[in-house]
This record gives sequence, structure tokens and C-alpha cells, in this order.
Amino acid sequence: MALRLTSKGFSALAQRGLAMRMTPMGMAAVRNYQAGRAPPSDKANRIIDAFPGNSLVAKTGYFASATGLTALLIAKEIYVLNEETILLVAFGSILAVLYKVIKEPYNSWAQSSLQAIEQVLAKARGDHATAVASQIEAQSQLKDIKEYTQSMFGMSKEIATMNAQAFELQQKVALNTEIKSVLDSWVRYESS
Repeated sequence: MALRLTSKGFSALAQRGLAMRMTPMGMAAVRNYQAGRAPPSDKANRIIDAFPGNSLVAKTGYFASATGLTALLIAKEIYVLNEETILLVAFGSILAVLYKVIKEPYNSWAQSSLQAIEQVLAKARGDHATAVASQIEAQSQLKDIKEYTQSMFGMSKEIATMNAQAFELQQKVALNTEIKSVLDSWVRYESS
């Protein structure tokens, strides 16, 4: 069954490959792709720079020591190379590839997130500064509030005394009208 599936897919792939033709634009793309490759010396320098150490001698020493130690461990059967080791190496390789692939997008995402947070914080800081400035301005307009309050308190005292005098006068007028009505009723009684 699997052979049938692969043979059908392979024949379609072969027909597609025969149908394709190389255009001048396609040739230029191949040429540009090949021109973009780094020379082997640069690649070798990058590999050498990956090792710890400051000089080429120190880097070579680290590499030779690690290789010798590994050979010694395997030769003395301190470490036995088995399927778990192969799984560990494969898993480490997968992690290394994932790290290399995910590192740049994650760094760019983290930088954009940090910039967004910094912009939000800067905007909040600016808004807070304007709010504080407006509060200071509002408070500076109220700096004469003590004098206004004292003058209004004096006016309220005057109004209270005037209200008391008016109430007293109203009581006197009410008493006078009551007395007058009583006297008028006596006069009417005596005249009748």
C-alpha cells in the first residue's frame, strides 16, 4: 500500500519536474542564491568563535580536552554509549535547532512588547504630570479662599442678626395686632 502511494506521488512529481522549464528569471534566482552563501573560512571562524576562550590556542585546548575526556570515559567504560545517549543527543540537537529558530522572533516580540509597555508608561507619566499641573493650577486659584470664607462668615453673622431682629419685630407686630383686636372687641362690646 505504501509503495503504491509513493509510486503514484513519484510519477506525478516526475511529470511536474519535466514540465517545468528554466526561465531567465529562474536562472537569476539560482545565481543570486548561490552568491549569498558565506565563504567556508567565515563559517569555520564562526564555529571556532563558538568555543570558550580568548585565543585560538585556548579554544583548541578546550576542544581537545573535551574530546579526550569523552574518549577516556568511553574507553574505560565509565560511560557506556547506548540508546539513551543517542536520544539525549537527538533531543539536545532538536532543542539547539529550536533555540536557533525561535531566538530571533522571540527577541523581536519581546522588544516590541517592551516598547509598547514603555510607551504606555510614558503616556501615563505624561497624563499624570498634566493632571498634577491642572490640580496645582486649580489650587492656586483657591489661594484666596480663606479671605473669601472669612468675609462670607461675617456676612452670615450679619444676616443672622438681621433675621433675629426681623423675627423680633414680627413678634412685636403680632402682639400689637392681638392687643388691638382685643381692645376693638371690648369697644364693640361696650358700645353694644
